[in-house]
Amino acid sequence: MSSMLLSPIRFLLRHLRFRTGQASRFASRLNRVSRYGWDLVLWTHLLGRTRDPIPVDFPPQLLADKRVGWQPPVLHVSGPPRDIQHWDTGFAAVNAALLLNLQMPDVLSRVRYAHPAPAFQGIYLWDSAFIAPIWKHWDRAVADDVLTAVVELADEGRLQHVVADFVQSKYTQPPLLAWSLMICFGDGSSESVERLRRLYPTLKNYHFWLRENRRHDSGLFYWEHPYESGIDNSPRFASRDESRFADTRQIGSPDFSTYMVLQAESLRDIANLLGKASDAGKFQQFAAELRSRTNELLWDPRSEFYFDRQFESQEFVACRTIAGLLPLWAGIPSQSQAKALLAHIVDRDQFSTLVPLPTVARDEATFAKDMWCGPVWINTATAVILGLERYEFWEAAADFSYRLCDGVYRTFDNCRRIFEFYDPDRFGIEELSRKQGNRWKKWTLGSKPVTEFVGWSGLVNWLVIEHLVGFNVNVDGFRLRPLLPRQSIGQAFCLRLPQYELSITAERTTGDEIVVNVRSAVGLKRFSSKLGETIEFALDHDGPTDIAAKEHRCCSAAAVQFTEESENHANL
Repeated sequence: MSSMLLSPIRFLLRHLRFRTGQASRFASRLNRVSRYGWDLVLWTHLLGRTRDPIPVDFPPQLLADKRVGWQPPVLHVSGPPRDIQHWDTGFAAVNAALLLNLQMPDVLSRVRYAHPAPAFQGIYLWDSAFIAPIWKHWDRAVADDVLTAVVELADEGRLQHVVADFVQSKYTQPPLLAWSLMICFGDGSSESVERLRRLYPTLKNYHFWLRENRRHDSGLFYWEHPYESGIDNSPRFASRDESRFADTRQIGSPDFSTYMVLQAESLRDIANLLGKASDAGKFQQFAAELRSRTNELLWDPRSEFYFDRQFESQEFVACRTIAGLLPLWAGIPSQSQAKALLAHIVDRDQFSTLVPLPTVARDEATFAKDMWCGPVWINTATAVILGLERYEFWEAAADFSYRLCDGVYRTFDNCRRIFEFYDPDRFGIEELSRKQGNRWKKWTLGSKPVTEFVGWSGLVNWLVIEHLVGFNVNVDGFRLRPLLPRQSIGQAFCLRLPQYELSITAERTTGDEIVVNVRSAVGLKRFSSKLGETIEFALDHDGPTDIAAKEHRCCSAAAVQFTEESENHANL
């Protein structure tokens, strides 16, 4: 359908959509059942249910159909133990799910957008915020589209929870789009600054909308409904089957404080890049004040943990959930408070499970392997890891990153699917359920984790690239800050990044050094660093802007170099 026809249809649907508190309606899913079926056919073709090899490169026509200009990043891990091929196949499977869920412009959006999974036929706020960084190192133009699609559906200042063909939610979701925008385009290049300039006004207005509509007189923020938090059936404020909901409008929440501080920090940084010093100062002041109020009202010194708090009774909702750890991400705790939270995190009876960082502490009475009642969700687990890095708990950050990625990749190896959430105790989903007792959810979404889900489960690939291998882009070139844990000693992480025409090999030595080799068209560079140490470098006269502006093409030369490194990493 031509763009001339799509534009008036989009305008019409924007005014006719049914506004609902549900995430989506069955009618919307029914409308797209044919596309859902095609997505499943494509998924089966790419991955199958057998032990067939996972494609690391995709047919050029498939990439062209989705206007993706590069082959995906490729990972190869070698070394002891020998049964680590699941890293390679799991990494490739995430890429396949990412491509599967990328949607072309249609009546919903004038730009490409991302479904979290084929079962979720809409544009979701916080899912998109987590999907964009996964695309960042594959094709940054896709990351831009994914974020733009959400911004362009803003409703009178509010970024919407979800918008589908015929329905839209009356709620919002965790305000993480500004954070995601800075993750993807905060490198300072002229191209990135223009992207920031285009989206900044809507994100600034959204911040003010939240202050006007979700802030309590105490200075804390509250969720209009548990669905806004994204943590639907958490024991913080719902029964397992959602037959009972607490009135979250009467509860101050540490996760909301976290998101608002992160949003303010990100808007401050964007404002600085855009030369808006006055705006930056206001966002900085807001973040400082909210940090102070969160520590004053939501930190329990007896438990040394952050809890939700009832506004009227002033009582804590004393359940140790992942929300109580998220303030680390926004730098809310003092250093002593952060160390106290670290003790909870590394406790095997609480959050240091086989697949780490369950959504409810493993020893809580309310723990259950049902969605947000206990299983591991990759977005909140990643958020805690980012908090560990912020406080320079390097060994813990490296260990949890490695084990989280290993858990997702091993589960894929066993089940041949990328899932919505994961079992903290094993590499499978047999014991997991989805809002057990909720017949509507069972009918529309099934009783197990949704499959082909990349809404945030794909963040494991981002963790590999930016945190374990430690690669990133800055205005002058590139940056390395590898975080390989001790259990990876002897393993070589070989990464091919066609968008940058680079291949990278990283390995932790027995002397606790991390050795990194970067190969490009101009040759080989060798680096060594300690855990958490940052190295900045440039390979030639091309900065990130020049790299991004190059004609999109598949990097066959880098592919050859990567193959050589994978086979001969010990000689590099």
